[in-house]
Order: sequence, then structure tokens, then C-alpha cells
Amino acid sequence: MAADRVQQWLLQAGVVIGAVLLIRFAIDFSKEMSWWLAVPFCLLVLIALGVGIANVWSRSSEVTAGSHDKTRALLLAAIPLSFMATALDCSGFSLHGCSPFCTFVKQIWIPLIAGVCAIYFINGKAYLLTLICVMSFVPLVPHCVCYNVGNAWWIDRIGASPLCYGWGFVVSVIAASALRSGKRVWLSILTCALIIMGATGFFVAHHYSHFPW
Repeated sequence: MAADRVQQWLLQAGVVIGAVLLIRFAIDFSKEMSWWLAVPFCLLVLIALGVGIANVWSRSSEVTAGSHDKTRALLLAAIPLSFMATALDCSGFSLHGCSPFCTFVKQIWIPLIAGVCAIYFINGKAYLLTLICVMSFVPLVPHCVCYNVGNAWWIDRIGASPLCYGWGFVVSVIAASALRSGKRVWLSILTCALIIMGATGFFVAHHYSHFPW
């Protein structure tokens, strides 16, 4: 019961923080980009936040082992994959990020999250899902110094941006809340997949074609 309550608080805070990051990003993106890029981006933001909010405020029943192994595996895999996809957006295949903290997240923290997700898949202990939620907050420490459409507003005000791993964080909230509630599981998987594919597409376009910036 205590673990469930902590998970609820963490995920509720996560939805609020994710909403602030994504809505700010959507505003800045819409101002700078063409409408045909801004519209699908804003739709993805709305879908992600809508699914996250619905999951977080659902009563807990938790996706358990057995017939749900496939969905548990997909949801858990989405968490480190989303953080890695957003890391690729920032620094590509380089082992180093834009700042020492970014490098720490890329080289050490994401593999640690992946390891905890794997252990949770095997034994299903509730405290491990709580630990995954806590670990997902760490990449939000403001550290990114890449001055671009998404980061500029934050850098101008606090000197570094917390947005770099923002999409990965939102995926972790969606996936963890779906694991916790046992509801909208396939919708959550689809939403996480769309975010990961979008981040991967941006990585390819940005680093190999310098698009959209």
C-alpha cells in the first residue's frame, strides 16, 4: 500500500512536470516551425499528456506476469529505449553528451534504468516500479546547453535546459502508470512507440540532414 501511494504521488508529479515541459516545447516549436511540422507535434503532445493523465488517475491493479508478459516487456522496454532515443537526438552516437551530466545520463544512468526494468520484469516487486519512477526524474536536472528551439527558453532563464530527456521522461510516466493501473495498456504501448519513433526520426533528420535545425 505504501509503495502504491508513493508511485501515485511520483506519477502525478511526473504528469505535471511533463505537461510543463511539453507544452512549453509545443509553444516554442509552433512559433518557429512550419505549420505542417507544428500540427503533428502538438497532436503528439496532446495524445501523450492525455494518455498519461488517464493512466495516472486510474485505480491501481498492475499488469502482472503470465498472459501479460508481452505487454509488460513492451512497456518496460519503452522506458530505456525512449531515454536512449532522446540521447541520440542530442549527441548522436557519440559517447559524450552536450554536458558532463548529459554524458553521465547517457553512459551510466540509462543502462541502470534498463537493468532495473529487466529485474522488475523478472520478479515484479512493487518497490522496483517505484524505483523506476524515481530514477526517471534524474535526467530532468537542468543540464542541456544546446541552444535550439526547445531549449532556448529555458537556457535564457536558468542557464540550462531540463528538456533534453523530456520525451523519455513522459514515456516513463506513461509506461509506469500503465504497468501500475493495468489499463489502456495497448494504447500506452502505441503512444510510447509513436514518441520513440518520432525521436528516432528526429535523430536521423537532425544529425544527417540538419532538419528541422
